[in-house]
Amino acid sequence: MTSSTTNYFAPLEGAQFMVLTTYRANGTAVPTTVWFADAGGTLYITTNVQLKKVGRIRANPAATVAASDRVGTVQGPAIPAQARVLEPAEFPAAEAALRAKYGDLYATMTAQMDATQPPNSRIFIAVTPP
Repeated sequence: MTSSTTNYFAPLEGAQFMVLTTYRANGTAVPTTVWFADAGGTLYITTNVQLKKVGRIRANPAATVAASDRVGTVQGPAIPAQARVLEPAEFPAAEAALRAKYGDLYATMTAQMDATQPPNSRIFIAVTPP
């Protein structure tokens, strides 16, 4: 991996949240505030498989990301990216990155998320440079 790839998401350094913007089939941008962790130039997100952003990513991997606060107020430039839903075999790397960044807060948040959703509905998304 080149240093330009490693530093691609530098504007997100130090941010606890980001706005992930995905696109509907008609091109309409849909911003969503998410927790994320950067591991080696890949951003990882966890979410529920049934949410519409997952369907949008599967249909069109184009995305942008921008640092934000917890309510989605953007605090940095929008960075072009591509997103993809990870295969289950790839989940451990994403889980480890998120646990390393958020610690006990991540464990609490995901336990609450898992308790209100059908079993095995939490998945992971990877965001990389386009």
